[in-house]
Amino acid sequence: MLEDNLRTLFTLEAAAEQPPARISVPVAGRSAGAGQRLRRALTVGSPVLAAAAVIAAIVTSVALTGGGRIPRPARPGMPGMPLAVPGPAGWVRLPGAPIAPRSQYAAVWTGKEMIVWGGYSNATQYGDGAAYNPATRTWTKLAPGPLAGRDLPVTVWTGKDMLIFGGAGTSAYSDGAAYDPAANTWRKLAPIPRSLGGNLSGSGSYAVWTGKVMVAWGFFERSGRQALAAATYNPAANSWTAGTVAPAQAPASGEAFWTGKEMIVWGSSADSPEGFAYDPATGRWSTLPASPFARAPRESMLAVWTGRYLVVGGGDGPAGRQKDAAAYDPVTSSWTRLPDAPVGFDGSGSYGTAPGIWTGASIITIEDAVPGGRPLSLDLTTRRWSLGPEAPVPGRQEAHEIWTGSQVLVWGGGVPVRNSCCKTVKTGYSYTP
Repeated sequence: MLEDNLRTLFTLEAAAEQPPARISVPVAGRSAGAGQRLRRALTVGSPVLAAAAVIAAIVTSVALTGGGRIPRPARPGMPGMPLAVPGPAGWVRLPGAPIAPRSQYAAVWTGKEMIVWGGYSNATQYGDGAAYNPATRTWTKLAPGPLAGRDLPVTVWTGKDMLIFGGAGTSAYSDGAAYDPAANTWRKLAPIPRSLGGNLSGSGSYAVWTGKVMVAWGFFERSGRQALAAATYNPAANSWTAGTVAPAQAPASGEAFWTGKEMIVWGSSADSPEGFAYDPATGRWSTLPASPFARAPRESMLAVWTGRYLVVGGGDGPAGRQKDAAAYDPVTSSWTRLPDAPVGFDGSGSYGTAPGIWTGASIITIEDAVPGGRPLSLDLTTRRWSLGPEAPVPGRQEAHEIWTGSQVLVWGGGVPVRNSCCKTVKTGYSYTP
């Protein structure tokens, strides 16, 4: 019955309004060895506590009779996002950007433009950025900002500003700034307070925009990495507020989503895939029930929020890339297995900087971490997987994949050189499903 109801609700999902943009800041490393050392460091001292249910909502499902209609499930009100626009499928090369190519940069979609800022290549930490408008196929360089060059800062889009905090470079940063694309101006923000450690590390940290505040959780760093309380930043007051201590350390890599009521974080650590939910209104944490996947460790798993379900799967495990997938229903706090993909897949590239995409009907993950990788799609109405045309990218890592409502934008990143990353990739592409 649960599976039948899930299939019905997935069908309704294609016609429903879409969730706001989400942001994750994953574990990243300049070498495989560094990533392994970081993962080992993040597994020390993880107390787990029981918590409350994930989302208080009611979904009614009724039997379909002659001429009957299934009511649309209740869900939190969220800003709209356009559904996929039909068009010719394929890859198109982007025009050259006015800034140097780089990896591990911050990126957001404003509804009109993809904004990229920061990142690194070789020994250079960048403090500049640019905006790409797919409608006009043009780039615009951002005005100079007040932040030093860095990679993997925590970033969210508020609907008006791009907020940037923390990150890493020649040092661990605690400062922040807001970029207003309409005015092409920056303003400094209140830094992360010392009471929270003074720095929200760019690795293993997560942030979401609730519509009013930014909720962040991860490794507030002081004298080593520490799993502390969640925190909120309020742009209206330009102030930080500490939240409740988390039930465990944040996953080493993963994604964070705002459901309209809670922040859900799904990720993987050295132990196994795991998920958490945090309600900033009550300060209550909960641990998601165990997924139907094996408890073996995985990296770079797919994680997508559809506005109703958390869909996860794939990732790199001891036996290689996995094919399985499942959907988590926060209303019933239960999992449903989905059909296996035709191939093993990653959901976040090699270092987690390319989260899965929800088009309004299908989930897309692009295997551009593999030379000639192909877009892999799961239609949640038909529950069928499909493979698109090969990607014209040379196996890039540490690059974002941004959904515009009709196409995927891929820019930057780099090609691994032996055990290190990365030799930068200059070309960007768009993919229309």
